[in-house]
Amino acid sequence: MSLDKEATKKKLRLLIDKINYYNSQYHTYDSSKIDDFKYDKLYAELKEIESQFPELITDDSPTRRVGSKILTGFAKVKHSHPMLSLANAANFDEFSAFYDKTHLDLKQKKIQFYAEPKFDGLAISITYLDGKYYSAVTRGDGQTGEDVTANVKTIKSLPLKLTGKKIPKTLVLRAEVYMTLNDFNLLNEKLTKENKKTFANPRNVAAGSIRQLDPNIASQRNLQIFFHGVLEIDNSFTNSSQSSSLQTIKSFGLQICTHNKVINNLKEAKDYYDSINSIRNTLPYEIDGIVYKINNYDLQKIYGFTSKAPRWAIAYKFQSAEGLTLLKDVTFQVGRTGVITPVAELVPISIGGVLVSRATLHNMNEIIKKDIMINDKVFVKRAGDVIPEIDRVCFQQRKKTTKVIMPKLCPACGTSLVKISNQSIYKCPNELTCEPQIIQSIQHFASRKAMNIIGLGESIIESLVQNKIISNYSDLYSLKIKTLMSLDRMALQSSTNIINSINKSKNISFDKFIYSLGIREVGVTTAKMLANHFPNIKDFINSKKENLESIKDVGPIVAENIYKYFLSKQNIKNINKVRKSGLSIVYENLNRSEELDGSTFVITGTFEKYSRIEIEEKIISKGGKVTSSISKSTSKLLVGKNPGSKHEKALELNIDIILEKDLSKLL
Repeated sequence: MSLDKEATKKKLRLLIDKINYYNSQYHTYDSSKIDDFKYDKLYAELKEIESQFPELITDDSPTRRVGSKILTGFAKVKHSHPMLSLANAANFDEFSAFYDKTHLDLKQKKIQFYAEPKFDGLAISITYLDGKYYSAVTRGDGQTGEDVTANVKTIKSLPLKLTGKKIPKTLVLRAEVYMTLNDFNLLNEKLTKENKKTFANPRNVAAGSIRQLDPNIASQRNLQIFFHGVLEIDNSFTNSSQSSSLQTIKSFGLQICTHNKVINNLKEAKDYYDSINSIRNTLPYEIDGIVYKINNYDLQKIYGFTSKAPRWAIAYKFQSAEGLTLLKDVTFQVGRTGVITPVAELVPISIGGVLVSRATLHNMNEIIKKDIMINDKVFVKRAGDVIPEIDRVCFQQRKKTTKVIMPKLCPACGTSLVKISNQSIYKCPNELTCEPQIIQSIQHFASRKAMNIIGLGESIIESLVQNKIISNYSDLYSLKIKTLMSLDRMALQSSTNIINSINKSKNISFDKFIYSLGIREVGVTTAKMLANHFPNIKDFINSKKENLESIKDVGPIVAENIYKYFLSKQNIKNINKVRKSGLSIVYENLNRSEELDGSTFVITGTFEKYSRIEIEEKIISKGGKVTSSISKSTSKLLVGKNPGSKHEKALELNIDIILEKDLSKLL
C-alpha cells in the first residue's frame, strides 16, 4: 500500500473514529451497528496502515488498547482525593434513621437524593487529561492505591478519548469495574472443562484480572465499567449536583447506569429500592444494594465526612439471594493450617445470576445445629452476595437421607485427623507433606501483606509443588528462570519477572516476615506488636512462653502457637534457608524511640501528606498505641480534614488535639 502521508493521516483518523464508535455502541450500549466480517475488515485495514506508518499511531487507536509488554509490578499512587468507603444500612429502619438524621442535621425540610444501584465490582479512580485516558488507580486503603492503568485500558467500553464539543482539561472520576454474569458463567465453564479452579463470584474475576501482570489476560476477560462519581473537573463546568454531573460525563461518551434516579422523598426511596430489588435477578450484572447520595453538592460539602465515609451517602444493602436445591454429597477440604472444612456438593443452581454448585458448611457443629444431611433439599444463600452457604434445610421435602460423618483420615494425605480440644474443629497434623497445606502456606508467604511476591499465583505454586520442584516456601529462593519456563504457559518475560520479584522480597520489614511465616492466629497487627517487642529474629525464635504472654495483645493461646511453631526443626530449617539466601530483615524497632510510650492516640479525618497507615506505623514505632474510639484514657487526637464526631468528643473531654500542620513534629 502506497499512500500520500497526509491522506493516510486522514484515512487513519476516520478508521479510528469509526472503530471506536462501533466498539462504544457494542460494549457500552449493547447495540451492534456492524457485522463481524465488516468490523474485522476495518480493523485489519487499520493495522495494515499503522504497520506501514508507525509514526502516525495515536494513543486512542483501538490497536493500542492492549499493551504487548508484561508488567513488572504495580506502583503505589497516592489518591488526589481519598476513596472512602460507605456507611451501610441493613434494613429499612436503619435507612430511614439515616434519612431523618440528614434532614435534622442539615435543618432542611426537603432534601433531594440521587439513587444508584451498588455494583459488586472493583472500585477504581480514573483520570483523563485533555480528553485522553491518562491513569487508573485501585482504591487500596482509600489513601493510596495501585497503578493499574495498562490493565484498565484493555476494557473495551472505556473511551480512550472523550467525545463532545467541550472537553475538560482535567477529569478525575470514580468508577466500578465489573464482569457480566453471562461472561462469568462462561469463564467458569471453560475453567471447569480445563480442570482448573473456578472463581467464586464476578467481583473476584474483576479484581484478579485488573491485578494481572499480563494485560492480555485482563483483555481476554471482557470486563466492563460504569462511572458513578466526579472527583475533579475544570471550574468552567458548574454542575451543582450528582445527577447533573453524571449527565455531563455521559455526554463525553462515559458509561453511567441507566437505572439511576433522583429521589424526592422517603416513599420514593423505598419504592426505588423495592423496584430494583424486584428486577435484580434479571440484570446482566451483580448488584448488592442501592447507594443513596445527597444530590446537591453544596449540602454534601456542609455535611462533610467521618474518618471513614461521607456523611451524605449510605449503601442500603439487599438481603442475600437464596435458592432451593439438592445436597448431593459432602466433601472435605484441607486449609492452610490443616483445619478440615466440610463443603456441600450441590445440584447446580443459579442464585442471583451466578451458577452455584458448592457451598461452605463451616464445621461439624454447624451441620449438627442445622440438622443437615446428604440428600436433603437445602436453601442456599450467597451471604453478602459473595460466599455461598447453606442457610437451612427444607424439612418438608426430607426423604431418604444419609448422616454427614467427619472422616478419620485426611482427604489429601491420609494422615489421622485430630480434634482440637473444646472446639468442633478437626485438623490434619501433617503440615510438612500434606499438599494442600504446603500450597496454601506458600501462597500465604508470597501474599501482598507478607513477602509480596508479585506474579506468583496459586496455579504456578500448585504446578511447582505437584512437580516436586518446591516443597516449602524456602525453596522459592532456589528457583531459576529456566525452571519456571519449564512449566505450562510460562514464557521468558513472566518467569524473569517472578524471579525479580522473589529477589526483591529479600529486603523485608520484620513484621511482614513474621506475618509471612503463617503462625496460627498471628495476623498483621499481632506481627507488628511482636516486631516492635523483639530486637531481631533470633530473639523472637528463642522467646519463652512467659515472655510472649507478657506482650500486650498476645494472649496465652497465641503465645502457645508461636512457641509450638518454633519447636519444629523443619520450621527453623526453612527460616535459616531463607536467611542464607540473602534475606535482609529491616528491624524498624532499632530506630524506635520511647518518647510516645504509654500514650494512646486516635485518628480522625483525612490527611494530605500522610496515609492513615503511615501515621499508625510511625506512632507504634515510637512506642505509642492507636485506638479507634475516644475515651478518658486517650492522650491525643490527630485531626485531618472533615473530622467526625470524635473531634467534638475530644473537646468535651479536654483531650489534646494535633492538627496536620503540627503532625511532622510528632512523627
